[in-house]
Amino acid sequence: MNEILDYDNDVFFKFALGTEDEDSAFIRNTIIERVTGIHPKESTVLNPNLDPAILRRKKIVLDVHVKDCDGREYDIEMQTTYSKKSEMKRFEFYGARMLSNQVISGGKYQNLLPVFQIIFIDSYAEHSRRLIDSYQMRNEQGAVESSHPLMKRIYIYLPEIDVIARKKGFANMTDFEQLCLVLPSGYLFKNNDSDGILKTEERLVKKVIPKGHQVEKYKKFQDDEDLWSIAMSAQIQAQREKNAIIDSFEEGEVKGLKQGKKELLQELVQMKFGVDAQAWIDKLSIEQLTIVSKKILDCKTFEELKKQIDMF
Repeated sequence: MNEILDYDNDVFFKFALGTEDEDSAFIRNTIIERVTGIHPKESTVLNPNLDPAILRRKKIVLDVHVKDCDGREYDIEMQTTYSKKSEMKRFEFYGARMLSNQVISGGKYQNLLPVFQIIFIDSYAEHSRRLIDSYQMRNEQGAVESSHPLMKRIYIYLPEIDVIARKKGFANMTDFEQLCLVLPSGYLFKNNDSDGILKTEERLVKKVIPKGHQVEKYKKFQDDEDLWSIAMSAQIQAQREKNAIIDSFEEGEVKGLKQGKKELLQELVQMKFGVDAQAWIDKLSIEQLTIVSKKILDCKTFEELKKQIDMF
């Protein structure tokens, strides 16, 4: 097969982390520990079903029940996505539902287990330059509502890993940072000839990346034609959604809505590069705006995009 599946594809994500074999358990437990600070002694996937009929109908989320080394229990939800902004309400609903599902009529609320949501996002944060950003209930002065909150939502912004890699160098990155370098946009397949990631000795990463050019789990997943087909379809659909904003540019141009096109372009630049480019965009002509909307997907940095426009 010539198709390359991104490691953050949600079907493969569930396949890699959602089974009860030793490798899957190690990967998900280590991710949970690195992201939340919880030290899992054991974890159980509550929704391990990989039935293709179900996977075709719904967004894939991994629900995990965790018991730590001190016997404390947690419910943890893990998933991957592209856009935080368009799915915020879904994240909040899933978190609330995980709490609600624990409630039994007549039961004691003090028995509710804390809920953690771990969300890998293949786009930049709007207000942060962090790889990992966590949220819980606070007041206007920033004080937390409870020292033992029932819900905590944690985002991992995968594009931020490029900045960390440039600053620290691969050899100085943690195992979780190295893993994040593998996940987005088929990074490994594009860079395996020039990057030291294939030589890593970190166990977490070695369980995920290929030995040579094929990871054990990736190959098993590829051999399952139904799952592979669903995953590729989901990946194609995700790319279409990413391109939807660019389609909006074309529609805006037809209608002569220059200001609307500027606003959409600013949103896309912010999403891809994490840069506030409003002042630069305001100076562009309608012809330059059209060129930007076509060039932005091919440029890796904002500076590269600006150089492309300066040529016209």
